[in-house]
Amino acid sequence: MTMIAGTLQTDPRSGGVKKSSGVNVLPIVAESWNEVRDDKKLDVDWVIAGYDGNSKTDITILCKGSGGIGACSAALPEGTASFGGCRLSSGRFVSFFYVADGTPIMQKGRASMFKNGVLNTLEGCDMEIEMKPGMVEADLLLSVGDGGNADVSTGSSDKPPSIGKPTNPKPAQPKSKPKPAIISQDESTETSKANTSDASNNIDVGVES
Repeated sequence: MTMIAGTLQTDPRSGGVKKSSGVNVLPIVAESWNEVRDDKKLDVDWVIAGYDGNSKTDITILCKGSGGIGACSAALPEGTASFGGCRLSSGRFVSFFYVADGTPIMQKGRASMFKNGVLNTLEGCDMEIEMKPGMVEADLLLSVGDGGNADVSTGSSDKPPSIGKPTNPKPAQPKSKPKPAIISQDESTETSKANTSDASNNIDVGVES
């Protein structure tokens, strides 16, 4: 039994009614992926799927094998679009969609519409990666936000630790300014009298013979 992928596309000519993308994922794709996910199946840890011969809708397995990301990237087909998935050394799974240089424009467009339907067949994948020829597992550094990077093979992160701010910090108390001295009118009068008396005494002493 073949699998008609459930990817839906909106056709503007139908007034916004959604229809199936029409991709036909052959049973061998799911069967081969189950081999990749089988912990006891050590001779298969990646698969590459693509168009079945000259078919415009049928997707089958093009190749599969062991050797992880490095072996899979070395087996990418030329001149066509392909889909696939790999088991990493950590036991996690990733999927990919790859369009080789020289892929016909019409095929490229159909493959883009088929992508979700095909990759949904590869159950259990943690994420989709950007596969490239010559890629190895060490290249899988994926952004996790805030400028940090996570290695999907280990789940580690180089994101710097955040430094917490103290809760409810006490506002700084403004320094109190010295109060100006206030002299009352009475005190000013008494002071003036005392100064006048001292001056008078000094004058008396100065004229005494």
